[in-house]
Amino acid sequence: MSEPKITEALPQLVREGLITTDQAERIKARYASGSEQGSNRMLLVFAILGSLLVGLGIILIIAHNWDDLPRVARTMLAFVPVLFGQGLVVYALLRKRDVVAWREGSALLLACGLCACVALISQIYHIGGNLEGYLFTCSLLVLPLLYLPGSFMVALGYLAMITWYAVTVRFEHYGSTDRPWYFILLLAAAVPYYIGEARRNGSGVAFWWLSLFMALIIGLGSQFFHTDWVQHHVLGLMALAGAYTLVPWLHRGREQRTWPWVFVGGATVLVTLCVFSFRMVWGDITYARHEDWPVILAFVAIGCVAYALSLRSRKPFERWPYPEGWWFFLACYVVGIYSPALAAVLVNIALLVLGVITVKHGIERDSLKRMNLGMAILSVTILMRFFDSDLSFVMRGLVFIAIGCGFLFMNLRMVRQRERQRHGS
Repeated sequence: MSEPKITEALPQLVREGLITTDQAERIKARYASGSEQGSNRMLLVFAILGSLLVGLGIILIIAHNWDDLPRVARTMLAFVPVLFGQGLVVYALLRKRDVVAWREGSALLLACGLCACVALISQIYHIGGNLEGYLFTCSLLVLPLLYLPGSFMVALGYLAMITWYAVTVRFEHYGSTDRPWYFILLLAAAVPYYIGEARRNGSGVAFWWLSLFMALIIGLGSQFFHTDWVQHHVLGLMALAGAYTLVPWLHRGREQRTWPWVFVGGATVLVTLCVFSFRMVWGDITYARHEDWPVILAFVAIGCVAYALSLRSRKPFERWPYPEGWWFFLACYVVGIYSPALAAVLVNIALLVLGVITVKHGIERDSLKRMNLGMAILSVTILMRFFDSDLSFVMRGLVFIAIGCGFLFMNLRMVRQRERQRHGS
């Protein structure tokens, strides 16, 4: 029932004695706060959109007459968006501190003004440089806005910018072995903001997106410190992915939307196991260079420490089995050094075990999503073997039919179980 219909029905419910006056007031307050939150979200969206349009409009107007202006005038105009954005930030801090739309909009406008100002000053005075230096400078200038006034949208832009910087350093020149060490410092500078948001708004939608960006960027950034990617680097990748899947257990007892960490880590574990389920991947194991081993061992240590800490509040294979996937893979990797064929068989067994455990957890928790995920793991593992074997089209068709029937049977079984429980209660 929508909010207006509920509030209109409250007086009649009170007259009929179905609810008390106090209960009616609490219900009315509950839906009034919900509609207020919805309007605040809309205001935030339009504030961000409006700030972007204003900033782009100013830049376009100035750019149209740019060549006709003297250098001093161009320099002054380059700082106009910065001064305007700073003025709005100060106003938001002094007069609109509790209004999220003002805080986000003013900070985003100032961040765009800073990036534009750096580019314009470089163009006016013909300051040499490259994209790497520009992104690094802009990241340093935007960083304070994460904490004062504290902007969620600027934080997402900052994380994207430092990732772009890391990609540029690592891959700008063909065959380059440069590593983006400053990326670690820039990312570490954003960690206090993430922790603060977890404490202030850990159950909000904004924190969910912030967690997704952090998970993706840390995962991608961790792969920028290898010279030449070889099989040994998967050990660090799998250990880090296992640590991702343990994030909810490291803050157990507090409601926080850290599911993106589990999603990214679990997907990495499954994709890696699927890739290494083929024998040819194990064929020629190339050893990593000496300078890469400290990075690999650092990620392995993170995975081991996270797993050890989680054992204080988690039993093995509890809730999801993906943290144990790292140990499965480590055992398979040791075997693969001596017997590639046996390693491929063990990885396939590990995938089947993960699928069966996921289906089991889905049935126990009455979760269609989790059960279907387990069924998908089992199905993909079976279907991938089509590439390793020479089966006839008839046999492959029968396998497809069997898998489809399995999906239908398990889903119908769970739906009927829910119906029986609903009628029984």
